Amino acid sequence: MRRFTKLLITSLLIGCAIIACSKDQTYSLKVPSESILVSMPGDTGSTNFDSQNITSITVTSTPEGWTVDNIDMYSGTITVTAPTAFDSEEVTEGTLSLKGYTPTGATKSIDIYVAILHNADVDYTSAPANCYIANAAKTRYRFNPYIGGSSTQLDTEYIALVWESKIGVVKYLDIRNGFASFYVGEQIDDNDESTGKITPGNAIIGGYNADDELVWSWHIWVTNSNPTTETFMLNGHEVMNINLGADCNSEGAKDKEKIFGSYGLYYQWGRRTPFVGPYEWNFYGNMDARMYNADERVLYIDYCDCTDETGMLTWANDNTLSFIKGNPENGYDWLYASHDDTLWSTNTKSEQDPCPAGWRVADISVFENLTIEAIDDSMSWEEAQPMYGWNLEDSATGETHFFTAAGRRNYLDGRLDIINDDDFRPIPWSGYYWTASTDGADAKALFFDLNTETRTWNGINTSHSMHRANALPVRCTRE
Repeated sequence: MRRFTKLLITSLLIGCAIIACSKDQTYSLKVPSESILVSMPGDTGSTNFDSQNITSITVTSTPEGWTVDNIDMYSGTITVTAPTAFDSEEVTEGTLSLKGYTPTGATKSIDIYVAILHNADVDYTSAPANCYIANAAKTRYRFNPYIGGSSTQLDTEYIALVWESKIGVVKYLDIRNGFASFYVGEQIDDNDESTGKITPGNAIIGGYNADDELVWSWHIWVTNSNPTTETFMLNGHEVMNINLGADCNSEGAKDKEKIFGSYGLYYQWGRRTPFVGPYEWNFYGNMDARMYNADERVLYIDYCDCTDETGMLTWANDNTLSFIKGNPENGYDWLYASHDDTLWSTNTKSEQDPCPAGWRVADISVFENLTIEAIDDSMSWEEAQPMYGWNLEDSATGETHFFTAAGRRNYLDGRLDIINDDDFRPIPWSGYYWTASTDGADAKALFFDLNTETRTWNGINTSHSMHRANALPVRCTRE
């Protein structure tokens, strides 16, 4: 009996310890947006917080001049007011620190970035698209979390980062009053000084419902260029002078940084979500560029076979990191069953179009007058190869425009298809650019090539048939 009683008491003590331990382990306090941004001095702003087993929250520190007006535990809202004037003791931005308390006395501390925006909001809410350009530092961008290019609303409960090409390309994602927003910061140099520029890169923001299911995603194109104004005319069409997702046009400069910044992103025909390019500027080893999630962990492209499950548009939209290999039974399309020529359109902007508002994937007529400029065509391969591209001449006007030779992702396995011999001689390098035009089971692309191994053939084909599972760069044209 004593032994039984002792065992019972021991069991109860262990049980109590487990319960107490469980209580300590299940509390949390977080602010999804990580910030409160206001437009003007004296403005009031708020953000939501999520908590579990937190009964009260106190303010432990605030930037000078900022006040915390309310912490509403019921609605999960924190409201602050910015200073109305500034002197040496008051700042336009800083860190607000909070501490949450559990019923057992445990605490959880968090920091929130608060700031008065240096620039006015860039408002994309009246121009929905699948891609939004961000080229101003220290700026908040607002958009409607709708199906791209339409006013079709989605059951979006919250937004979150799917991936970004560099850590911190976009920050402070939030959704309030039906509008989504993100913030682009400023690039800091090695001396911790402001540069006035942004950190170029790309990000995918996902919209999720209350069941944590991805309902749509948007590409954020962060670039130091001005893609909608840096343009030229081809065959009566206005064309961006930069690849979709790129930071610049290298213009043939033999500069590694400019060449690397000119590649942009790669798209399987008809898909609106992109894939990153090479890890190295010269495609050495054909390794993929890195991507990062919200926890700053490295992500990788998933190369999957085309099946009756994966080869569906809905599955492709839900799995933005999945490259769907070409299905040999369907002409090497990434779609499993039938081809869909409406995913991209030659005359109107489609729901799956990857370009920003007012722009779409070019149709085949846009490039039909292009040839390789005679000067480039007559160069020795030692002169031409370091440019990583061609100056292409518009035979109708005589004007030339530089197109980077960014290669492709092969339809068979998704591999980046520029073959390296060594750092100096990639053999061969080729340029591919999708159009919205189709050709039976295939789609049409602009294609040009330099054979640096034998230097026996330079070629261009403005109407090259390509399997749709290839992932190629895109140049957007104005609608």
